[in-house]
Amino acid sequence: MPDIAASPDIAAMRAEAIGAGALDPATLRFRIVEFDKQSGELLGIPVSDIGFSDAIVHTASLIEQRFDSHFCLEPVGFIQ
Repeated sequence: MPDIAASPDIAAMRAEAIGAGALDPATLRFRIVEFDKQSGELLGIPVSDIGFSDAIVHTASLIEQRFDSHFCLEPVGFIQ
């Protein structure tokens, strides 16, 4: 199992997204969606509206706590 205890490199993730042609994720709002690893069943939405940096940190924490789940960040809007 990978060591998630180290804080995620948010700047590198943002640069990678922009370099791949995506919108700047810092301009978006996200929701965190949780799925069961075995069945793929939707388990819930632990957070429904959060900025990119906070979403990355919060998701890393959830991954440590709920090792039998997958998490997905879905954009829900733009920061205006």
